[in-house]
Amino acid sequence: MNNGYAVVLGCAIALLLSGCATHQSETQAMRAAWYAGDTAKAQKEALAREKDRQGGDSALIWALETGAVTRANGDLGLSESCFSKAYELVETYDAQAKTKLTEEAASVLLNQSFTRYRGFFYDKIMMSAYQALNCMEQKKFEQAAVELRRVQNFQETAVDENRARIEREEQLLRQAQKKDGKQAYDVERTLANSNVQSVFEKYYGAGYMQRAGVGEARAIYTNPFATWLGGLYFSNRFADQADKDRAADLFRLAFEQTGKSVPAIAADVADAEQLANGTRATMGNLVYVIFESGSAPIREQFKLDLPLYIFANDVPHVAINFPYLVKTDSFAPSVTVQAGQNTAVTQRLVKMDDIIEREFKNELPTIITKSILSSAMKAAAQYFAQQATNNDYRWAVAIAGSLFQSLLNDADLRTWTTLPKEISIARLPAPDDGLVIVQGRNIWVEPEGVSVVWVKQMSAQGRMIIRTFNFKD
Repeated sequence: MNNGYAVVLGCAIALLLSGCATHQSETQAMRAAWYAGDTAKAQKEALAREKDRQGGDSALIWALETGAVTRANGDLGLSESCFSKAYELVETYDAQAKTKLTEEAASVLLNQSFTRYRGFFYDKIMMSAYQALNCMEQKKFEQAAVELRRVQNFQETAVDENRARIEREEQLLRQAQKKDGKQAYDVERTLANSNVQSVFEKYYGAGYMQRAGVGEARAIYTNPFATWLGGLYFSNRFADQADKDRAADLFRLAFEQTGKSVPAIAADVADAEQLANGTRATMGNLVYVIFESGSAPIREQFKLDLPLYIFANDVPHVAINFPYLVKTDSFAPSVTVQAGQNTAVTQRLVKMDDIIEREFKNELPTIITKSILSSAMKAAAQYFAQQATNNDYRWAVAIAGSLFQSLLNDADLRTWTTLPKEISIARLPAPDDGLVIVQGRNIWVEPEGVSVVWVKQMSAQGRMIIRTFNFKD
């Protein structure tokens, strides 16, 4: 083979092989241990990946994965460190996103899995909720209050910040479709193709290019568990009247966010309102059970051959991979709790599947448009490279270009896989003897004050993890 052919072909193959890993494949060993409840092995796998990804475009997602795994494994100090690192990255990325428009424009040319993972709002909310739980368990109560205020801030600013970001991205995408002031790439024409529409509807359902309206937008980012957790904390560690009022407000908001469907929160609202108006001094003697069940969806990809309408008529036909959510359905929907003479079944507070899916679908129009536009640009670049190449080498450039396309048209499969599928709660009077029975397991809590029994089971057959904490110094 001519040396020139070999160099071009060899470089293309090396590039293809070096970039074939996805977050779905990289997390496979960790998730297998995670689903089984082997948190020690999952922690080992996560830490190895997190170390490799420090400083890279996937640093944030691995800080989140490792924070959740180390928390489940009871390594709270390390979990706290991971979530602190994640928060710092979120703050840095959010600040840069408002100033580095050139970086956002350049990202249109890249495969989205090669761009920086900035985090979804559900990432940010659960990151701070988990950090607050870490702090509560370690009795770092002032730090817990800081984290819970961050939760509120993320939920309150999500709609406006996301709308501004989407508007900025859409403007950049419109500009990127033009060359010398003229329309060079026609994404809309590609999307109008009937075969394209049929495949997208199969994976995404109807209306996949529609964003949520103003009235729906706020619901996308609400997380009733995170809101309720704030009420739980401030009703038990209040410093002043403002904290008591805040607790009542958060419980009321959580009750509304669940569609007023969780009786335990209705009782919280009534007690917190009495606490705020001074008719009671404390929340009383209670036991709460927080049950995190199952595991969050992962992302997989499907391949779709797309007609690309650009200024050159004989560019290669391009196959592009698009992401879709795959739910993990092995989970226990609830646990039964007995405390003294009282028995309760945990009531679902939030379906993380729904929260993740809502935000994914709201991002989908941008994901699809970016993927098509990126592929069109690379196809055009390949076309001109072939035209500018000596005929003896043109076939090698075509092969290299095709391999390059295969690599750079992969979907972004990064998502926080170690989140739970559902979170449910139970509320019971604290037993005089301190014995609480969760699914037949004996757990001991303080008879006086408010105690929390935290229960986690990552799959229906996986090991159940149980820890307790209270709000005493």
